[in-house]
Amino acid sequence: MQVIFKLFKGILYAKGIKLGTLDGYERLVAAIFGTPDRVPVLLQPYIYAMHLHGLSSQKFFREPIPFIHASYNTVRYFGVDAWSPVFDFYNIEAEALGQQFIWGVQMEPAVNKGNFLIKEKGDLAKLRPPKPGESGRMPFVLESYRLYHEIMKMPPIAYCCSPFTMAALVRGLQTFLMDMLEDPQFVHDLMEFLSMEVVIPWIRTMIKETGTSMVVMSDAQASPPIISPKMIREFCLPYIEKVIRATSTPQCTVIDTATWGEGWVKNPREVLDIKMDMMRSGNKLHCMRPYYLLVWQEDFEKVGIPPIRAYAEEKKICLMLNIQPILLGTGAPEMIVETVRRLIREGAGAGRFAVTINMVPVNAPVENVHVAVAAVKQFGRYPISADLNSQPFQRPTVVSFAQWVKKHGLPIED
Repeated sequence: MQVIFKLFKGILYAKGIKLGTLDGYERLVAAIFGTPDRVPVLLQPYIYAMHLHGLSSQKFFREPIPFIHASYNTVRYFGVDAWSPVFDFYNIEAEALGQQFIWGVQMEPAVNKGNFLIKEKGDLAKLRPPKPGESGRMPFVLESYRLYHEIMKMPPIAYCCSPFTMAALVRGLQTFLMDMLEDPQFVHDLMEFLSMEVVIPWIRTMIKETGTSMVVMSDAQASPPIISPKMIREFCLPYIEKVIRATSTPQCTVIDTATWGEGWVKNPREVLDIKMDMMRSGNKLHCMRPYYLLVWQEDFEKVGIPPIRAYAEEKKICLMLNIQPILLGTGAPEMIVETVRRLIREGAGAGRFAVTINMVPVNAPVENVHVAVAAVKQFGRYPISADLNSQPFQRPTVVSFAQWVKKHGLPIED
């Protein structure tokens, strides 16, 4: 009931009915559906949380308590509005199928490119679907989500790998691309298997076990210049629609996201339209779905923020832009402040806008992340100032992460 109250409070605030102040979750909801009090800022703790706590990748990506507690400590330390427990979600289903991965030091596991699961086309017939929730690290995912729910008092946004990107992982990207040209029927057979036998059962299990109201598939490989928009529509979108149609319910929205490449095509609208189809196809009740248009820095730097903002306004959808990871890692605080000014000046509009910190390099000073978060909070107040450049930035006081964790943090071990 608490989550439902927060949801409706955020939606009402977005429409001008203000029932008190907003917390971070309510602010994000308000930004998705209209105008919040200020631009929300999101953070994916991910490997930065692992680094700050000095954890090994084996511990962070295999043990739910260190993973969730380290992630929670990190987002609380930086004071962001919203977060999700982000692990190496591209790998979970492929690993459960039997794909080998290489585990490095303080980095996410990477697919073993010397030993792809489907070396020959005939290997597809030998595959057996994983047991959803039981195979590989699926139990780690479900227990991590349970701990998140226990701590945050609300279910998480759940993540999984899309069928197309998973196919590239188990077949090898270059070989998979050649398959699309030389044997499209094999590609369709592989996509059908991964969609119906792997992704759909896993999403259904996550929904049942976690009570999540949103599942996000990620599809980084279904992007220009890796493949063309035409190929995305032929080999990727039909299966996304199948998955969404089979799993989305009035209570749970399933979407595909993380596609990129607006800056690699003549008409960026082609990619923006694909992103909309990756959310809307197979879903119903569109007016109540928490859709958002995520555009990465590599693309909006080429295309420009104003035309992307205009597209978002045309579609009445929340625009989400990220802060460049390398800027957080090596940029001067003044550069970070000016970048945030620009994102808000050109992207915030009258609402339906959010800023995400999707990846923090492990070498990034904590001061840089604090500056980014503080800048969004200071400059992102609605209505947005007509002259943000004249507003001075108040640099936040920063205590060390070790001091903060000692006083406020959750323990990493039982």
